Amino acid sequence: MKAVLLLTVLLSGVLAITAAAVEAVEPAQAPLELQEENQVEAVEPAQAPLELQEENQVAEIEVGVAAPEVEAPEKSGEMALSVKGRFFACPTGWVRYKNSCYLYVSTGKSWSSAAAHCDSLGATLASVKNVFDYSFLQDLTRRAGSTVAWMGGFYFQGWRWVDQSLFNYNYWNSQNSVSSYPCIYLNARAGWSNHNCGNRWPSICMTKSDTC
Repeated sequence: MKAVLLLTVLLSGVLAITAAAVEAVEPAQAPLELQEENQVEAVEPAQAPLELQEENQVAEIEVGVAAPEVEAPEKSGEMALSVKGRFFACPTGWVRYKNSCYLYVSTGKSWSSAAAHCDSLGATLASVKNVFDYSFLQDLTRRAGSTVAWMGGFYFQGWRWVDQSLFNYNYWNSQNSVSSYPCIYLNARAGWSNHNCGNRWPSICMTKSDTC
C-alpha cells in the first residue's frame, strides 16, 4: 500500500514537472512566431522604398529625356542673329537689299572714275549674281529717273566683276566687241550691254552690310 502511494506521489510530481515544462516551452515558441511575423513586416516595408526608388528613377529618366527639347540658349542665339540681320541700317541715301547697301550715283562719270568714287566710299561698282539682283538694280535706276548705269563688270581675259565675285550669271541684251567696249552698263528696260568705258554715265555702288 505504501508502495502504491509512493508511486502515485512520484507520478504526480512527474506530471507536474512535465506540465510545467510544456508551459515553459509553448510560451517560448510564441516569440519565435512573432519574430517571424515581425521579420516579414520588416521586409515588406523595406521593399516599398525600392519601388519608390524605381519610380523616381523612371521619373528622372523621363525628365532627362525631355530636357534636351528645350534648346533655349540656341534659340536665343539664333534670335539675336536674326534681330541683328533684320535691323542693320544703311547710311543715309543708300538702299538696303539682302545683306548689302546700294547707292545710285546720278553724276555722270567714266567707268574708271565711277569705280574710284565707289572705292572712296568703301564700296565697289555693283555686281549681279542672279535675275533678282538685276531686277533690283533696274528698279533702283528707274526710281532715280534714269535708264542706264555703270555696273562692276569688265573684260580682262574673260568677263569679271570688280568685287571679285564669280561671273556665273549672264543677262546680256546686246554684246559688242570686247576690244573696244570692255565695260558693262545696266539697261533699265532690258539686260546689260558692254560699251566704251569713257562714256560719262551714272553708276551704282554696292557695299556689304558689315561695312554699312
